[in-house]
Amino acid sequence: MAHVEIERHERGIVRLVMAHAEARNGMGEELRGELLPAFQSLFHDRTCRVIIVTSSLKDFSVGGDLSKMDSLSDPKAGRERMASAHRLARVLLAADKPMIAEVRGYAMGAGAGLALMCDTIVLGESATLGFPFPKVGLAADFAIAHTLPQRIGMAKARQALLYARNFKGADALDIGLADVMAADDEVEATAMERARELAALPSHAAALTKRMLRYGNDAEAVLDFEATAQPLCFASDDFREGVAAFKEKRKPLFDPSVA
Repeated sequence: MAHVEIERHERGIVRLVMAHAEARNGMGEELRGELLPAFQSLFHDRTCRVIIVTSSLKDFSVGGDLSKMDSLSDPKAGRERMASAHRLARVLLAADKPMIAEVRGYAMGAGAGLALMCDTIVLGESATLGFPFPKVGLAADFAIAHTLPQRIGMAKARQALLYARNFKGADALDIGLADVMAADDEVEATAMERARELAALPSHAAALTKRMLRYGNDAEAVLDFEATAQPLCFASDDFREGVAAFKEKRKPLFDPSVA
């Protein structure tokens, strides 16, 4: 039985829906094994412009399934598990397509890590993002020690991870963990609204921007990348359309071939 569903919408918007009810979308081998090829396929699909990552269950993802981790006390098994998780993490970290996390219920541990891989997090007002790793004797994984400081700063990330903090609704918004908070029954509509905004913009410019942002605080690396990226933009049909729309005082229509 498939635990990942793909829904296609207008203008290249795709919803990737997790539906592993038995594990409450726990980020175990079974779900990760379906997420990896699903994301890889979408990242190579030229008709896909924006990806919304969400769940058909009441929770986004409860993180790791502790009931299936008994064997991980063996060092070899532990290393194999991390290698499997890192294959998915690396694919997500290298993604060029804009991604939106549509979060209801709990997004815990690696589930929160999956949301943090996204560019925009739309959070239900009763949803919770949490980092419970120390409470079960674990350190953070799924690149959270990288993605969390990028969102909320190193000092706040340090406190969240060392003290195993949970952040609910408005608190997550205030600290910068979420970008938008919506009523629980409006989360999907709000995520779709954001996706439509992104889908209306040039996909190649978004991809180049995401690559540029990976250089973080390295100003020279950013300038070097700009020297390559911006000439590509200058030569694009989207730039010509943007200039023409500006001169004609109308809204631009980027990539009209995408319905």
